[in-house]
Order: sequence, then C-alpha cells, then structure tokens
Amino acid sequence: MMDDHPPVTDALPVSGGGFDALQRVELDYILLAIVVRIQHLRYDEAQRLVDALLVLGERSTEVLMAKAVVENALGNPAEVLATLRQLDLMDPPQFHKGRKVDPRVRMRSFLQAKATFALHGTLDAEGRAALDFYLRQGQGDPDPES
Repeated sequence: MMDDHPPVTDALPVSGGGFDALQRVELDYILLAIVVRIQHLRYDEAQRLVDALLVLGERSTEVLMAKAVVENALGNPAEVLATLRQLDLMDPPQFHKGRKVDPRVRMRSFLQAKATFALHGTLDAEGRAALDFYLRQGQGDPDPES
C-alpha cells in the first residue's frame, strides 16, 4: 500500500534565490561541531563544515578563524595567510596598554608565523614580528583565575 502523502519539498529555507542566514544558535552548533572534529583530528570533515558555512554566506570572524585553523592543520600555509589577511581587514587587532591581549589575536600571530615559515622556509620581517608578539604575550604572569 502506498502512502498518499505529498513529498516534502524545500528542505532548506530559501528566499529570493539564496539561503536565509543561519540563526545564531545554529551557527554556534556548527562551529562547535568543527571544534570537535579538529580535536579528533578529522580535519577533512571540519573543512567541509567550514566550506559549507562560507557557501551559505557566513563570513564572521569565528568562521574565518576556524578556516585558518583547519587550513593550518591540513598544511595549506598560503590559504592560512590569505584567511588571516581577511581577518585583519574585518577585525584588526587592537592593543591597549595594560590590557591582556585577546587569545585569538595571539593565536592569529602564531598561525601567521607558522604559515610564513612553512611557505618560505624562513621568516620575513612580518613573520618575525608575529612570532615575537606571540612569544612575548606568552611570558606574562599566569592568570590567577585559571
């Protein structure tokens, strides 16, 4: 006996020929899924999730940072540097005297130094500055709250 139910059409919400923006909770869930895949060394799966978010038009700093981390893990230094340049344009690092540096800014410095060295076999002035910044920020006092 056959079911007479109509087939489900639009599996994804579509308006005006494009995808609707993801809800914040959906984006957070996908970003968490990316982190879990990175932790389990499943970089190809993490990359597919990042690529899907980019296709959907998600270009937040969190998505681009996830892309840089995944590309680094996959050994694509040119792509890491290109992504970090996009991040610097979107969210330039800001430094204030006496304030602790955001850990994401420190991570970006590490990725930049590592990708520069991987790409060129040496550190140019910008790569040395990034590595120096990364190392200097790690020499601070231990965080009493941790």
